[in-house]
Amino acid sequence: MFMEAAVPNVTRASSQKGDVGIWFPSTTTSQPSQFITSRPPPVMDGFMLPFVREHCLTCLPPDADYVRLKRVFLQKVHPIFPVIPVAALDGPTDNPANIVLRQLACLAAGADPELTPFLRLNNKGPNPLRPAEFSSTLSSSVRAILETSLIPDRVVHIQALTMLSLYTQPTCAEESDLPAQLGGRAIHHIQTLGLHLLRYDGPNFSDLENLFCAVWALDRINAAMYGRPCLIHERDIGADLEACIKKREPAFRLLLSVAQWLDKVVELYRPGPSAQVSGFDKVAYIDLPVLEAMIVDADALKVPTSLIATIETFYHAVIILSCRLPRPGTRIAASTLPPPSANARRSLAAERIACAVPRDCLSSFPFIPYAVSLALSVEYRKMRHSRLPMFRARAMSAFKRNCDLLRTYGDHYWSAGVVAGLGEGVLREMERAANTLAKDLSPQPTEVQPKPTPKNQDSSTPQEAGPTPSGEAPPLNHTMGYDNVLDFSVIEAISGQDVFGHIDPNFNLDAVEDALEANLDIGLPPNWGDWGQFAT
Repeated sequence: MFMEAAVPNVTRASSQKGDVGIWFPSTTTSQPSQFITSRPPPVMDGFMLPFVREHCLTCLPPDADYVRLKRVFLQKVHPIFPVIPVAALDGPTDNPANIVLRQLACLAAGADPELTPFLRLNNKGPNPLRPAEFSSTLSSSVRAILETSLIPDRVVHIQALTMLSLYTQPTCAEESDLPAQLGGRAIHHIQTLGLHLLRYDGPNFSDLENLFCAVWALDRINAAMYGRPCLIHERDIGADLEACIKKREPAFRLLLSVAQWLDKVVELYRPGPSAQVSGFDKVAYIDLPVLEAMIVDADALKVPTSLIATIETFYHAVIILSCRLPRPGTRIAASTLPPPSANARRSLAAERIACAVPRDCLSSFPFIPYAVSLALSVEYRKMRHSRLPMFRARAMSAFKRNCDLLRTYGDHYWSAGVVAGLGEGVLREMERAANTLAKDLSPQPTEVQPKPTPKNQDSSTPQEAGPTPSGEAPPLNHTMGYDNVLDFSVIEAISGQDVFGHIDPNFNLDAVEDALEANLDIGLPPNWGDWGQFAT
């Protein structure tokens, strides 16, 4: 008070909105101190710096490959998730911050399966790398650089940790929490800077608001994908989040609109005083608006189709999660049917995901294979518990198709490979059980019948599906709905039988079902250790 009364002009000029007390400008640095990260211990910094300069700062693609990766990043990733400044991608490479941002752009673009032939790094030789090796090398380099004093700018740390949270891939079950952990660190820096108060009015305030909105959306995505509580809550945001979202570019704004609905959906899975231990014994669902209305509200009618389709896939994943149904076998599931609107919307969403992924040239975001895994769990529930043979066969065809889609992402996303292996293991066991069951049900010949010769067969008449003359059932991939054209004859022949009841007891079907059902329950983190034992 004495200082303000004695020198009012100086003290009032230094005071800013949101400050507590009187703050004097620092004489030791030209930047506000909150934008500078804490320095690592000198011993660790001295040990790591030589290694980082030699092995991590040189970890960049050759120029020709970098041009391809940058073009895909700017076309498919940046419009939806504008975290990295475009100018930094062409900045001088003598600046460690520019190198890290280039590496992150290449990491994101390298997740696109179309770019697999161009995944080279200068410090790894001239041959293309496997997608997993390319991703692991880049993400490890960025993480090592961030642990040194080379980049003190906290904003660059937020940008890097946000992209790492999206695209860093675990290598084993013990690392399955790594992406969520990196996202949590980004949120820590956001809160340290006070960006969640939305009061910063500097020259780059628009970029910082973009960054905050991206981290806010990432928090919701990680909450769903990794079963985590949200770390940023609306009650802690200092301004109107809705108004901030409306100022974003159309594609990003549309993504944020879907994330807002995901935020409401997460509420269905939060524990409460009336929740049972299982946490999944109640019927609950939220009606989302029609996607076209959301596109119009986001002024996204002129956004390229592939970007719209990418966000549409995310939207349908949220639709599936918005229908929180009890697990089959529980008391409430045995006594009631799912609400018609919830069941129909979830089934339609699963089909839309399976159609969009191979058709619409989607951007490679982690929520794309996650959406396919949700569709896989929806189809498994139908295949496992439907009483009608036609529905079971149809669900089996969709289940196989989703396994194939996940396998295409398996080289780029660790979780996609795990879930694909899980589904393929189920299909193999079903094939063995169905063949055994069909063999047991087929009438045994009383005498040895001669095998027909080719000249006794009429090639113009299609053979009926069923057991072969040797008494063995035809392979599942020709009779059980693997192909686009379904053949229900074998299913109908054993329609009164339980194929799942004849699965080999050595195959832990209960654990598989727990994993596939847990995929639809985002209230708990997935147990990747149990899931991984079924992966191939």
